Amino acid sequence: MALTSRTRNLLSDIQKIIAVNEDEVVQRGIAQTATDRIIELRQRIGQLIEHYGSIEKLEAQTKQGISTDDHTLYTDLLEWRAVRQELEQLIHFLETA
Repeated sequence: MALTSRTRNLLSDIQKIIAVNEDEVVQRGIAQTATDRIIELRQRIGQLIEHYGSIEKLEAQTKQGISTDDHTLYTDLLEWRAVRQELEQLIHFLETA
């Protein structure tokens, strides 16, 4: 893995403070990145729940018909599905890592 000189310096500095090797730092960084994204995704689901109540309610609304001028319902439904899928993948990733 190619590290920038700044990253290499930061790694060296942290290793002087605590006993940690490069592999541990990378693994912790990966886990933290996944955790941060999970938080973002859960916040977005919270916003969608606040707005629509549940994904089932949103699906029912889209089945009633979507305005040709406003595709917000369909776009939000697609986003909600994508968010759920990514969230499941990240949780599975962390559980098996």
